[in-house]
Amino acid sequence: MANASFTEYTVKINNATGDVKIKFTASGSSKSRFFLDEIKVTQASTNDPNLSFSATSILTTLGNSFTAPILSNPYNVPVTYSSSDATVATVAADGSVSPLKAGTTTITAKSEATDTYDAGEASYILNVTPSLDDAISVAEALKTADGTKVLVKGIVTRTNAYNSKYTDLIYYVADAAADNELEVYKGMGLKGADITNADDIARGDEVYVYGTLTTYNKTTKEFAASSIILKQTKAEEKTSITAAGWATYVTARSVDFSKTSDVKAYTVAYSATDDAITLTPVTAVPGNTAVVLKGNQGDYTFTTTTDAAAVSKNNLKFYTKATEVAKAKTVYILANNNGTVGFCPATVGSTVPAYKGYLSISGGTSAKNFFALDGTATGINSIAADKANSRDVRFNLAGQRVDKNYKGVVIVNGKKQLVK
Repeated sequence: MANASFTEYTVKINNATGDVKIKFTASGSSKSRFFLDEIKVTQASTNDPNLSFSATSILTTLGNSFTAPILSNPYNVPVTYSSSDATVATVAADGSVSPLKAGTTTITAKSEATDTYDAGEASYILNVTPSLDDAISVAEALKTADGTKVLVKGIVTRTNAYNSKYTDLIYYVADAAADNELEVYKGMGLKGADITNADDIARGDEVYVYGTLTTYNKTTKEFAASSIILKQTKAEEKTSITAAGWATYVTARSVDFSKTSDVKAYTVAYSATDDAITLTPVTAVPGNTAVVLKGNQGDYTFTTTTDAAAVSKNNLKFYTKATEVAKAKTVYILANNNGTVGFCPATVGSTVPAYKGYLSISGGTSAKNFFALDGTATGINSIAADKANSRDVRFNLAGQRVDKNYKGVVIVNGKKQLVK
């Protein structure tokens, strides 16, 4: 400071818990001196109680056990709890929560201001979903008004292609034995988790989907974006091989065929130049890949995997919905001709079930009438196709083979039938 001048100094003291000493020391020569004219002590603010919960949002289902997030209260200040909607959930004096009905409420912990601490507050959002026992069918959901939050139980019938740029997935659900379908638009995974790979949701899974219904473009009922799955039972990868020793199969998830004894899997490539097919053995394939299987008669369950590369040069295709054949010699289905198994052209106007593998040939008019499977790598001379051995084989609209006791719409010999 300059001689004979007055200077103001401000000293800030934070979070002091005992006596505080402030020392002033003169600098310069021994003749330097100074004096204090006035000392003012003010309390600028108190301390933040630093209240916080261990989670900012939590999901629970009615009927399930529920543990509230933990409140961090480092200074043990007195707090009171409240629920923004006590019809959804109530909160006790100790912070324990009792869910009452489906809905959303905010649970808040508050502390009052004191001489030592400021007022504090922390909260979390509690989303309460219906009991699984209250789930409705897809048929009921299709008749429910827009804007209604519902829990629907259904079977996944198909999925759109997974894109790693997004954390959601478009897929479709239906009742187990019905010709109906409800789109789940940009749905999330189990308990609202991100979709991280193509196998998170797959055809055949039983799911309980919770979200809001809407009608897209005033014509199609669907779940609005961000619905969640409350429960998921993943379908097994399984099929049957008849006495003929061959079958087509379309995977729902990635499958490792090498883990199943007595079964070999092949892709099939068609050469228009040679008018022949080539079978290439594969051990593992991604979901939604069509293959032909060779093995002994019986039922088989396959092992899923996370390590399956995409296949190339595969003319085996499938439809995601039951589809009528529009052009001759473009869709070839597996058939048994008196012990010789191969692909023969499906009749124009006949219906190919969803997810039934078939040999796809572009143009088609000059192709053979039959491509035999001999378990090696070449096609053989064409012979007449005889469908007698595949008579009365039934499929539902999801492409699953069913027996004669199945009720609903089935496809028999390429024709739709309603079985009551």
